Amino acid sequence: MPNRALGYTREGSSGKGRVVNDKTLPGRGSSAGGGYSTAPDMLKYVEALRAGKLYLPDIANGMGIAGGAPGINAGLEWDPRSGYVVIVLTNFDPPTAGNAVRRIVAWLPE
Repeated sequence: MPNRALGYTREGSSGKGRVVNDKTLPGRGSSAGGGYSTAPDMLKYVEALRAGKLYLPDIANGMGIAGGAPGINAGLEWDPRSGYVVIVLTNFDPPTAGNAVRRIVAWLPE
């Protein structure tokens, strides 16, 4: 697939550092997950929620989304009170994106 980033995982590396995750890539868009997105598309999702074009109950205090597989990880945090949206996509194992999102959110002023 053109323009696809390679993921790097420690899974199955036998202590040799990271290996390319091409053998562990999950199915795309199945009932078991495997969804895929871009940072701009994730931001569009938050903007649609913010504008009321999409409805989710209990988002008044914000929303967090995270997911991943070997060599793939994403995290999103949205705080509607401050207006901050933090999106991190990585090509490393979980929890790299979640850790980065939490650290960035902790740095932001309230």
